[in-house]
Parts: sequence; C-alpha cells; structure tokens
Amino acid sequence: MTLSELADAVEGLAKVKLNNERQRYTIMARNDRFVIMTKPFNAKRTYIYTIADLERGVRGPCNLIFGLPCDVNTPAGAHEALQWIERGDMEVSFRRFVDLSDEDKQALRAKASGEGA
Repeated sequence: MTLSELADAVEGLAKVKLNNERQRYTIMARNDRFVIMTKPFNAKRTYIYTIADLERGVRGPCNLIFGLPCDVNTPAGAHEALQWIERGDMEVSFRRFVDLSDEDKQALRAKASGEGA
C-alpha cells in the first residue's frame, strides 16, 4: 500500500451500525467478500475488531490461535490482514462467529460498494 493509497483509505473510512450493537464499527479494509471493522473498547483503552464474511453470512474474530498478525485498527494493518484472508492463511473463526442479519448484510454491502459512505 502506497502512502497516497493509505491517505485515501484514512479519508474514506466508513462507519456502519450493526444490529444489537450500541456503537458503530469503522470499516478499516474491505473487498467483495470480506469486511474488517473495529470499534473502540474504552474501558480497556483498546479496540474490538470483527471480520465479516458476506459469502458465509457471518462475522467474528480470526481463526488464528494467537490472534491477529497485525494491528487492524490502522488501514495499513487491516489491509495486511485482508491479504492474509485472501491468501487463505486466515479466515473468520468457525467456533466463535455470529450470523449476520439481513439488515447487517445490506448495510455492509452498501458501505462496501461506496453507497451511503
């Protein structure tokens, strides 16, 4: 990712509200199938992330034993994680996932295609 691509990514960060969630997620990286999102977890001064798989209709953490290989709270780190997913080195956990509602899928597809950003 070049510096100009990174600047464009930071400027274009979209927010999406998922059902049953109080706080909106920030979309950090996306492609046609996957969306990597984060939101602040203020009590611990950190963040929570989720990866949505629009094809499977689920969202959740990655399936790696020791967690993410990079910091997905930055566009560059999220882009790196997306590359791991695209290569098949990482995926949404099959043990700790939540089904996406129809409204969630519609909201994510709209944000991923650039509508309502």
